[in-house]
Amino acid sequence: MTHTTTLGDLITTLYDEFLAAYGDEELASVAVAATINDLLLDASVARRSDHAAEAA
Repeated sequence: MTHTTTLGDLITTLYDEFLAAYGDEELASVAVAATINDLLLDASVARRSDHAAEAA
């Protein structure tokens, strides 16, 4: 079974979780932005590693 999550769903879920954890809307927003950036960076690095391995 496959479940599709949109980027908007992910951001909303993360925001709700960070807001509950920190109790501050601004801090929750910054935490979401940092988390999304980290996820995108990790994916980018993984793709580059895969391409480098294929080229070798």
